[in-house]
Amino acid sequence: MSAIEAEAIVQMDDKASRESHGKAPPRKRRRIVISCTECHRRKQKCDRKMPCTNCVTRNKESSCHYETGTPLAKPDRKGSSQNANDRSPESIENLPIKTVDFGYATNSASTLGILRKIDGGEPLAGMPTENFDGDSFGIRERYKTLVRLLPARTYVEKLAEIYFRDINWQYFSVDEPVCRELMNQWYSMPFNVLTTSGPQALDPSLRAFPALLFQMLASALLYLPEGEEETFESLKYTSNMTFEDLAFDYSESGVSILSLLGKRQMSIMTVLAGWVRAAFLKYTGMVTEAWHQVGTSIRDGQEIGLHRDQMDPQPNADDSTEDALEKMWMAQSRRRVWMNLLGWDLHTGAVLGRPTSVDFRLMTRALPIDSIMPKDRRKSPIVPRSDNDPPTPLTRAIWSWEAMRPLRDILDLEKEGPFPKDFSKVEKIHQELLDLQARTPPPFRMENPDTRFDHLPECWWLPFVRPSLPQLISFNIMALHRPYVFTRATSRYEALKASLDMLEAQKSYFALMKPQQHKTFTLFFGTFDAVIMIASVYILFPKEHAELLPKVRQHFDWAIERFEKMSGRNRLAQAALGVLRAIYIRFKKAVGGGFLCKDPCETVGGSCTSNSETSRSFSDMQTPSALSENSSHNAGSSISNVNASSSTLPQKAERGESVSSSTGLTPASGSGADNNIFANTDWSLPTDFDFSSIMPIYPMGDIAYNELTAIPAGDGTANTWPEAFPATTTSGNLASSIPTNPIGGAGEEQPSTWQFGGEFGNDTLWTILNQFPTY
Repeated sequence: MSAIEAEAIVQMDDKASRESHGKAPPRKRRRIVISCTECHRRKQKCDRKMPCTNCVTRNKESSCHYETGTPLAKPDRKGSSQNANDRSPESIENLPIKTVDFGYATNSASTLGILRKIDGGEPLAGMPTENFDGDSFGIRERYKTLVRLLPARTYVEKLAEIYFRDINWQYFSVDEPVCRELMNQWYSMPFNVLTTSGPQALDPSLRAFPALLFQMLASALLYLPEGEEETFESLKYTSNMTFEDLAFDYSESGVSILSLLGKRQMSIMTVLAGWVRAAFLKYTGMVTEAWHQVGTSIRDGQEIGLHRDQMDPQPNADDSTEDALEKMWMAQSRRRVWMNLLGWDLHTGAVLGRPTSVDFRLMTRALPIDSIMPKDRRKSPIVPRSDNDPPTPLTRAIWSWEAMRPLRDILDLEKEGPFPKDFSKVEKIHQELLDLQARTPPPFRMENPDTRFDHLPECWWLPFVRPSLPQLISFNIMALHRPYVFTRATSRYEALKASLDMLEAQKSYFALMKPQQHKTFTLFFGTFDAVIMIASVYILFPKEHAELLPKVRQHFDWAIERFEKMSGRNRLAQAALGVLRAIYIRFKKAVGGGFLCKDPCETVGGSCTSNSETSRSFSDMQTPSALSENSSHNAGSSISNVNASSSTLPQKAERGESVSSSTGLTPASGSGADNNIFANTDWSLPTDFDFSSIMPIYPMGDIAYNELTAIPAGDGTANTWPEAFPATTTSGNLASSIPTNPIGGAGEEQPSTWQFGGEFGNDTLWTILNQFPTY
């Protein structure tokens, strides 16, 4: 049969059908529809994007759908789990193909990325896309329910103002002008958009913006200034609810939004929402959760290409001047956010003793330019800030990154253990830290700062920076020498100096803080780590550096006093207070008579003005057996030696000297009290004890991960040395050296003591301290 005859038969059948039913049946279309439903209805040429350009132009993204998928599926002629006989070839061909998430990155040189480049940058047919599927009824309703939990706009704006005024300057990740612009867009959006189309109709940045808002509001509620609490009382929905309870609700709502949106079509707002969430968790003492959230935010940032300069928006020839400037500033924002994420990753890894999420040796990301932030980015070029321009929070953020950058080398060196192959590496990094300290920008110095900008309203935060930034470098020095404090006299001395510098900065920083700011994490870690380091050194080596004891004792008192004041608002300080008191008892007993010395500078509010008389009074109170060979020659030196350079080390504490039980610091029992390293002869380590077997000190990590706490130990009886401790052959060496009744006679009641509890191992400092008698 010819094609003409076949066409005639079809026409006759159509005519017969019209006569029998009164109307013509729909004519079957022989050509497959490849346009979206909207373009097909309007008879327009469709470019088959998702959504297509026509729908985007007409704001019809939510209506852009395709009836069929391509390439067309072929029927399974060999049989499959599906019943192919129930389907006609046409129905099988028209089945939409569901894209599969193969896990390929869209912003890197992956296989999928190469294929897309070959295809001119367009998504390949049948390959996975990054489109957000938010059209389902469940997602629309859930998203709408979550955003309804935002308070009225007046409260949102007031809490956002508190966030930008009291919190954002510390890290400067959130752009206030951009946030204000997105807020205006959000509140000017018709509500029926969420009802009919859902989050899919929104731009990815605006879609995730409520999650960022929730996190900002949560943080601001923790920082409510005194006298402003009543303004936000109506936000509570139960009578006994606290602002912290409300803050947790807001933060969890933000997390729910991010979880609902998933990992498709993320934007920088997604990353910022996660980062502000991490800060919120730190404020509330949930350090473990904060560390995990930082890692998640880093992964989200990598997903959108924050780690690559090539993924930054680049102006092109077709852009207007305003669009080009907007892209340039957007690139700066991306660099700033990534810099903060890396800084947190490094610092939390060093503080907690946890692995970092990024291999920094492979990072070549450009830093943001230190420039004055404009109110309208579309009209202002990027101009580097000069020394005559006032510093900005961005200046502070960039310098913070410079101060934390050496932690990369410190963490790498720490992997070599207490005896690195070459101690010259330690000395090299130490000198680099001193050089970095000398390069501190004049407005940020503690000593002789440049104060010519302090009167400017936009520089109100400068006094808070001066005591907080120097302790970053001091912490670096302490972290550098931390693995060697039990095996090297030089490192003990440097760690002591750095810890005292941190405590001095903390004292000044705390004096500037208002009670509502006591949740700041910086107030906790700087004090807790430094105090534990100092106490550990003096408990195990009480005859060293006796000239520093007056200042050490005073800072110990101040630290406990600060934690007592902070404990009502800071959960970490409340949890650590018992640990500080427990180690304080051991510290006093270890240093013996040296602790009884009172520092005359107490009478002038803690501002030490050391003089020779002070040093002589301290020296006169020491018993001959309380001074070690390493420190007796400068027992009469000034207290201000704590700030001296490393050249003032005791002569016998030479650079690179390894000190352990094998070198005579812990002599065999019976060799005489004069050779004992402890000020009190009722306690000593086993004669064969190996100091290098003690794990490095991570007080913050122990309290966060190992549930470190101080618990009553009952009747105060002596503990026995753990047999499982490395390099200890006799468990009775320590126990036999402790008097069974050091206070009174037989039958006299012993005072209760405090022991350290938690999930730490037998090779930690806490196990050693639990053997130390506190009575």
